[in-house]
Amino acid sequence: MAGGTKLEPRPVVARPAESLAPASPPPSQPPQPSAPLPPTRSTRPPRSSRTRRFFLRAAFAFGAIGGTAAALTPIFRAGPRKSAAPAPGPVDGMTDERFDEMYAGRRIQGTASGVRIDGRPLHLMRRADGTYVSVVNHFESFPTALATARAAVDDLGGTQLSLAGPALH
Repeated sequence: MAGGTKLEPRPVVARPAESLAPASPPPSQPPQPSAPLPPTRSTRPPRSSRTRRFFLRAAFAFGAIGGTAAALTPIFRAGPRKSAAPAPGPVDGMTDERFDEMYAGRRIQGTASGVRIDGRPLHLMRRADGTYVSVVNHFESFPTALATARAAVDDLGGTQLSLAGPALH
């Protein structure tokens, strides 16, 4: 090479184990001050971060408990329910009300279990609170089957009930 030195491989020489230990400086030289160690990264977060995490976890827990308590307070304060007195009549609560009358030019016949308007069946449904609804007007409930039949006559006007019934309802 021009202007350079030629590198030759050097033989590898094994050293004894004692020579691997750091050599102490000769007594004639003063000891060298050790270089500061690079900062090590601790796996523990700093104290302020742990305190903040603890505070946030505690705040979340208290908020969850407080929200649950606020939601359940009205339920606990309501007390036990009082059952309604059973309606007089048969075991299923249906009264044995029978009627046969003319209303708005229509003949209404029936009992609480079945109503006919001009001989055609009006399907009634009994609700849990004891009121009735019909397929003619199922958005409003009525206290008795007769009141439901009268409301159905009012809603029907001059039309007749269908014989097909509510199967295709």
